[in-house]
Amino acid sequence: MVSFWEVLERCGKGQRMQEADYDTLLYKSVSSLTEKYDIKFNPQAIVPDDDSLADRAYQAGIELFEQVGFYCLDTKRVVRFSRSEIEERVALAPDTYTWGEGKDRGVTYNRGIEDSRDPSFVASGLGVPVPQDMFVKVCQAIASVPLADAFCGVSLQDTFRGIPIRAGHPIEVAAAIWDVTKRREAARLAGRPGLGLYAMISCAESTAAIIAASSEKFGALPADVTQNGAIAELKVDFARMNKVPWQMESGAGIAGLYGPLMGGYAGGPEGTMLTQIAHFFLGLFAFNADYHIPFPIDLHQVCNSTSPMLWLVSVYSQALARNTHLLNQSVSMAAAGPATRMLFYELAAHAVTATVSGANLVAAGIARDKYPERVSTLEIQTASEVGHIVARMGMTRKDANKLVKVLLGKYEKQVADAPLGKKFSEIYDMDKVTAQPEYLELYESIRRELAELGLNYSLL
Repeated sequence: MVSFWEVLERCGKGQRMQEADYDTLLYKSVSSLTEKYDIKFNPQAIVPDDDSLADRAYQAGIELFEQVGFYCLDTKRVVRFSRSEIEERVALAPDTYTWGEGKDRGVTYNRGIEDSRDPSFVASGLGVPVPQDMFVKVCQAIASVPLADAFCGVSLQDTFRGIPIRAGHPIEVAAAIWDVTKRREAARLAGRPGLGLYAMISCAESTAAIIAASSEKFGALPADVTQNGAIAELKVDFARMNKVPWQMESGAGIAGLYGPLMGGYAGGPEGTMLTQIAHFFLGLFAFNADYHIPFPIDLHQVCNSTSPMLWLVSVYSQALARNTHLLNQSVSMAAAGPATRMLFYELAAHAVTATVSGANLVAAGIARDKYPERVSTLEIQTASEVGHIVARMGMTRKDANKLVKVLLGKYEKQVADAPLGKKFSEIYDMDKVTAQPEYLELYESIRRELAELGLNYSLL
């Protein structure tokens, strides 16, 4: 097997190329391969019932990675691997990962298409910024989602101790330590002290700050995870790879984080889908990833809840489920904000699509994941419930496709002008950290509506 150390050597020996030329190479490759393998987006089959399409997509994804590899920004070289090296690395990849400890431990595992086993579920506030005085309460609410196997809190907004947080500055180290400490405190307040952190630090970028904060004395558990993110498209730098030797030696969990952009150099939904598959191979080689966190995004709408994006999620997930045992933790990225019916519909549509296609779930990026305090949990809880119900019902891809199209009909025309919704403090009792009655009633009305659409809530 090609080791991480061999990958580092190839970063200095691969074909020298300017970044713009690499982008052009990627665009030409995805264009050629989508035609060669006859891969076309079909708006009538958002969740395709076509094993041949899934297998063609996987073969095209391997061929894409053979052709373009990944690009090392520091050395300006293309790092490539042979098909046999890719297949060997995939075969030897982990097929389970365990977060947390004790009664709160959660496991993610490889799922099949139309798998009746529950998807693993991560409750996440992703990168939503909140002020320091709200941080613990918001994280507590997220950790309280009942079906969560792990959780990820929110991000600190701008400053710590009144000093702007910036990479490489001493305040980044201090903020990172505080961040981990308070996430663990939030888990304890939620009554789940051993709940795993699927991303234990969000306010630190530098390797030094992440390593400094990743100590059990600050609340990090041995299986808590730090994420290594690729740069769109299929690019890495040493700043991201610097964590890997420490992760390997310390036994820390390694998650690969990939967000290809539909509408960029990867092209439309077909090319972006192939690029998403190729990112999984990048994560194995460049990051030594234990599991994978894909969050493909529409470059213009900054979400993945539209018809082309859900098709993309379904096809890449089916391709991986049929041809690998890689751990696919699919992230929902929504356009609408908290306490809107649209947000519930978006997260439900993703949960149906990803679950029946063989993925596990992460929910959610809310309100395009950029507005301060636009984070909530009952929509996240709904996504977890929908995923579990879909699996336990044994829902087929054909039935999932019908349901997803109904859900899309309820919100897709609003995506460009999605409602921003309400702030966390407007829909929660901030003393008790519980949902306000009006917000709870919205959640219950959505459950009734989804039940009328055929979801069997008695299975929860």
